[in-house]
Amino acid sequence: MSTLGKVLIIGSGLGGLTLARSLRGGAIDVAVFERDASPWDRPQGYRLHLDDDAVNAAREVLPGHLIALFEATSQFTEPFTAILSTDLSVVKRLPSHDDHGDHGDVWPDRGNSVHANVDRATLRQILMSGLDDVVHFGKKLERYENTADGVTAYFSDGTTAHGDVLVGADGVRSAVRAQRAPRLTTVDAGITAIYGRLPLDAARLRVPVEALTDIFAIASDDRKVFLGLGSVRFPTAPAKAAAHWSPGTAMRDQDDYVVCVVGGRHRFFPGADDLSGERLRDLAAGTVADWHGQAADLVRQGDAEAFFPVRMHTSVPGSLDAPTNVTLLGDAVHAMTPTLGRGANLAMRDAALLGRALRAVAAGDGELGEALSRYERDMTAYGFSVVREAARIGEQRMAQNPLPA
Repeated sequence: MSTLGKVLIIGSGLGGLTLARSLRGGAIDVAVFERDASPWDRPQGYRLHLDDDAVNAAREVLPGHLIALFEATSQFTEPFTAILSTDLSVVKRLPSHDDHGDHGDVWPDRGNSVHANVDRATLRQILMSGLDDVVHFGKKLERYENTADGVTAYFSDGTTAHGDVLVGADGVRSAVRAQRAPRLTTVDAGITAIYGRLPLDAARLRVPVEALTDIFAIASDDRKVFLGLGSVRFPTAPAKAAAHWSPGTAMRDQDDYVVCVVGGRHRFFPGADDLSGERLRDLAAGTVADWHGQAADLVRQGDAEAFFPVRMHTSVPGSLDAPTNVTLLGDAVHAMTPTLGRGANLAMRDAALLGRALRAVAAGDGELGEALSRYERDMTAYGFSVVREAARIGEQRMAQNPLPA
């Protein structure tokens, strides 16, 4: 008989949904609570780079037909990052480092390393497919209370939910973290980035082929202002059709595109938070206007409505107090700047590992407190290691603020 009842997940990002699918696969009662009114309430980015952690997590938690959909809508890339000059010619290609320190114990049967570029919204919808009865929108967490028989979540609309475990998967501004681990803080990384989308055909005319086949391509100048490019292509017509469909979910139409990111120190993007998409596009193009070649013209090819700004933050590494029946995953505990492209991958890795731990408890294998203690110890060790490395590379490549001592 199961020794674990209901699990409450706060946040319906990639980590929260991966965990929900894992628990559902183990016949564990689960509910996901999302503060947004719908999956489309706010821009959350476009292209994502997935490595072994995310690809294997998806393959572990999804049923067969959704694994096929996931792989059909993924662009499996060459294992390189293309370094470009400011005229957008290739300077060199850096091979990806695929040893993430798992020593074979996380994905022992993973086989060859893989890299995939995916559309974030498409992946989120695949993970959400068939979970209509599990995911509840418009639920902003105000606080939670530990009780004699579990934990109760209180939402801003006056409703509550009760479960045996509560998991904070609610991102860098996590309300769960603020209560569970108030000493774990985040800081401004000092960087603003403007994200946009370029039509693939327009990009093909202006960038080298490596920028469309490698994981990512990036150019920067003496100010450490950077232009990043990453393609999202559905390999075949049937795959593109599959990206428009998901059982029980109305999926948005999606075309091949190239994500465009222009970023640097805040001072180069004054007032970005208050600008319209068209003005953000103009600001991004103007920031690279003195580069030789077609960089500024490339940025201007983007859809004006698709541009939005992000002020980057990073977690400050620390430790969690003694485990309770409330825990964390992903950006809610180890948010990082995107210099290594590992944020989504770690969130999905966290979710897979936590899902395994909770499924074991539900099957009568071990105690909940011990399982959460092991998970948190391992998760903070590898998570904060990546936070530190992302900050170190960020200082070198885009003048990110150093982490506090």
